[in-house]
Amino acid sequence: MKILDRYLISFFTTKLLWAVLAAIVIFVVMDLAENLDDFIDNNAPASIIFRYYYLFVPYIFYLVLPVAALLATLFTIGGMTVSNELTAIKVAGVPFLRPLFMLTLATCGWAFFAYVLGETLIPSANHERMNIMRYEVKKVPRESGALKGRIYVQMESDRQLYIDHYRAETKEAFGVRLLTVENGKVINRIDAAKMIWLNDNWILQDANEMAFKGMDSVGCPVLWEQSIKLKISGDYLRPDELEKVQTKPEEMNASQLQEFLSRFRRIGGESRRWEVELYAKAAHPVAAIIIVVFGAPIAAVRRRGGTALGFGLSLFICFLYFGLIQTGKIFGIKGVLDPWFSAWIGNIVFAVLGVGLLFKKTE
Repeated sequence: MKILDRYLISFFTTKLLWAVLAAIVIFVVMDLAENLDDFIDNNAPASIIFRYYYLFVPYIFYLVLPVAALLATLFTIGGMTVSNELTAIKVAGVPFLRPLFMLTLATCGWAFFAYVLGETLIPSANHERMNIMRYEVKKVPRESGALKGRIYVQMESDRQLYIDHYRAETKEAFGVRLLTVENGKVINRIDAAKMIWLNDNWILQDANEMAFKGMDSVGCPVLWEQSIKLKISGDYLRPDELEKVQTKPEEMNASQLQEFLSRFRRIGGESRRWEVELYAKAAHPVAAIIIVVFGAPIAAVRRRGGTALGFGLSLFICFLYFGLIQTGKIFGIKGVLDPWFSAWIGNIVFAVLGVGLLFKKTE
């Protein structure tokens, strides 16, 4: 590796790490300001608070890597432009693509590292961190901590299951309604106060069945009602499938999320949100690479303002970039865009713009 290449990678990496460190400090201070009342009111010990933020650090690094990469690019290329180093490099016969290639190569390494973190350490760290806030700080009883409201499952083509609340700790569901639908009309309904998991089956307790038999001569619905005992096979729906619905995407890696998706589709769940999050797990680290390609040609343009302008410009670009990403996710969840495209739309748009700026810079 040439001296110039080592210099570029070293300078860029130093700026990136400083940006990451600054972001970690900002995130921790903001989060601490938000949760300080909870820490004080619940007398959370310093060791618990320290562990909470210790587990938060890898996720912060993962989140801010694209921003840090952009800042490092603007300060590296922009600084070389202001100091005429970039001009000297061109005079020496080294094209602009060479510095860009080295910065992109360094960013690929950091992006791969972030992806590995997102698949290994971060999901378990996020899960433990959230449990610390729920159970150690806010003192939520563990048996009620996994209470989930309003779950809907399409069990078969004509059977729909509704659950008002599910408690993962005890594998109990409350406010259960099982509907049988024919030609768009409910012909049978079973209500149960409680449903428990026992011997690989769901047992409905205090169940009441109501069947609709059409209309009488004066237009009133004809129905009969009786108390019943009902057992639902665990082949339709298992407790861990209900628990996964309550787990946030950042608490699962891609393989766990993919497994959950396949099982969630099998029981008829609405999966668009989870599909978008699955594709976003790969799109987010790649964003750091694309934003370097986009930012380098901009930083290479000599302009007044120096460091302050570079910092402001990077914030503006990041605002546009992540605004586009969040808008794409919303459209994907709502079904307006394909889940893959909605997760990658920010990368696609900025990749096209970056290549266009690069051609303009090198022509």
